[in-house]
Amino acid sequence: MNPRLIAQLLVDQAGRITLANAQAETLFGYDRSELIDQPVEMLVPSRFAARHVGHRAGFMAESHSRPMGAAVELFARRKDGSELPVDIMLSPMLIAGRHFTLCVARDITERKAAADKLRQQTAELQKLHAELKELANRDSLTGLLNRRAFHEHAAQMLRTARRRKESAALLMIDLDHFKEVNDRFGHAEGDHVLKMVAAALKATARGNDIVARYGDEEFVVAVLGASDAESIAAAERLRLATAAIKNTKSTITASIGVTTCTPQVHKRDTSLILETLLAQADRTLYAAKANGRNQVCHVNSLAQADSFQ
Repeated sequence: MNPRLIAQLLVDQAGRITLANAQAETLFGYDRSELIDQPVEMLVPSRFAARHVGHRAGFMAESHSRPMGAAVELFARRKDGSELPVDIMLSPMLIAGRHFTLCVARDITERKAAADKLRQQTAELQKLHAELKELANRDSLTGLLNRRAFHEHAAQMLRTARRRKESAALLMIDLDHFKEVNDRFGHAEGDHVLKMVAAALKATARGNDIVARYGDEEFVVAVLGASDAESIAAAERLRLATAAIKNTKSTITASIGVTTCTPQVHKRDTSLILETLLAQADRTLYAAKANGRNQVCHVNSLAQADSFQ
């Protein structure tokens, strides 16, 4: 359609078409003789026709101009029943003491198609951006959150814990003797083990737990709403899940350091709390390894652990 094709109709107070220009014939597919003295609703899609009668009556009562370019999306109906998007201007007129409305309609098919294409392209770009952001947050080998993303998610979890006045726990997990796996069986087997462990941790953790790969053979899990006892139990489930992994060339075990953040601690800065939790979990992990590996150690079991009070 020609975007410069402007149809003009003059409509009386009863809603009947009294005049139509040649462009209206072209735009709507009617001869002028077929338009004159017919209700203007004949040019409105049937799904809108009933409401249009009320809108028309309201416009007539208010008697004001309506410019083109309104935010509402409008459609017209051709003689063959097809629809086209239109921009419409309405102007009240007084002719020989009678009230009329001048309706000017412009075909905006091409403009709408361009706008729809732009919206589609924008949506695709937003989707791609979200996918790229997700990839940037993931460890390429295991698919778990990476270290940077863990810090962001864990900080948000601590803010949630503060708002709910709940405890939170941090579990630092390190695979025992992982270097020997690489040395004996090669890095391909090492990668396989890391993938298996990541899958086991993800499957065993709760749905809202934050599971991430923190280093080479080191993983970390943040748990919202876990007391000392609950965080130890969660760590023990993860340790057992790791030990139960099959289809590897050697038995895989893990040492886990656990620390719990009580509601009182949430008064401190979130970044400082997270830094403290990571340091505490790392110390307890070291103690678990020093005590024989393949075990869980909680910060409260260490005599030298700092108080969170």
